[in-house]
Formats: sequence, C-alpha cells, structure tokens
Amino acid sequence: MKKPESICIFGDSTSWGAWDHEKGGWPNRLWLYIGNRDEDYVELHNLSISGATTDTILARFESEAKIRKADALIFQSGANDCSYKDASHNQWISVEKFEKNIQEIIDKARKIMDKIIFIGAENCDESRTMPIAWANVFFTNENIVKYNTIMKAVCDKNMITFIDVFGLLDIADLDDGIHPNAEGHRKYFEKIKGELEKIGWI
Repeated sequence: MKKPESICIFGDSTSWGAWDHEKGGWPNRLWLYIGNRDEDYVELHNLSISGATTDTILARFESEAKIRKADALIFQSGANDCSYKDASHNQWISVEKFEKNIQEIIDKARKIMDKIIFIGAENCDESRTMPIAWANVFFTNENIVKYNTIMKAVCDKNMITFIDVFGLLDIADLDDGIHPNAEGHRKYFEKIKGELEKIGWI
C-alpha cells in the first residue's frame, strides 16, 4: 500500500491537544515523529476543534480535506456526542443520529479517498465528570462504551480501521477527568503510531 502524502485529523479537544503542555497533543507528537523524515515525508494537518461532535465534523471535513489535498483521514469523536447536560440523560447526539453520522462521514470520505481511520473515545474518571468541573456537562464510561461500540460496528461493516483507546489511560493520565495530560497524550501517540505503522501509513 502506498503511504499517504497528506493526512488530515478531525476531532474534538482530545485530538486538538488539550492539556498536553509539553508537546501539544498526540497529533503534534505524531507530526514531530514523521515530519522531519526527508526520505519519507508526510504532511499532517490537525484540524480538530474543542467541543466538536460528529455533527460539526460532518459540516466541515470535506472542504477542509480537499483544499489540503488529503489522501488519508483520521477521525476521533464520540466523547462530546455521548455527553449530556443538566443531568437530563439526553445525549448531545442521540445513539441513532451518531450511528447515522458515522456512516455518512464514511460515505462522504470515500468519495475523496480510501484511507480512513476512526479512533474511539477514551475512558473518563467519573468522580470528576459528573458533572465536569468547568461546565454542567456529564460524561459516563457507560455512554462512552456504548458510542465506541456503535462506531466500531459501523467501521467493521464498512471495513474501516477502528482504533480502540478505551482503558488506555489511567486516572493519573486524565487532567480533569476527561482530557489526557502530557503522559496521556504520550500513551495515545504510542498506541496510534503503532497502529499506523501496522497498516503502512507511516
């Protein structure tokens, strides 16, 4: 398989790099790993936005990938989709809409390229996410597992690589209960780097 020349990453605050004050998040760590290899150069564009959901990714990824001539896409989402506000237990994005969004992202992405990866959401520390300290928003591991399972099922059906990171992080790796700190992002980087090497992207 030919290695990609331009990889675009679309995700939420975790892939944006929140709380990694050492190296700016796992995507930037990945860029530092691959960006200076003259004989094997790959452009890496991190287009993640804090607060993103599958709805917001759907609204923007096509145009942003095309203008960067991307031939590979990495999507990381699910945590914000499955969170809920005001203890109402109504997720930002319903289970049904989430499944539909993942399929629609795949369908639209395949019109541009065939190299596509999805990364699930990480586990949280519920002692600090019910609700999260900075907003009246609730994250539960039960919901994260439910949405990760849906994402994996849609990826499997479409023969798309799914990288499962649930359980990868310890409580000490979570800065505020949901976002990885520098050590958490290092673990993310090592996991994702290994998976990308397996499939020949890097």
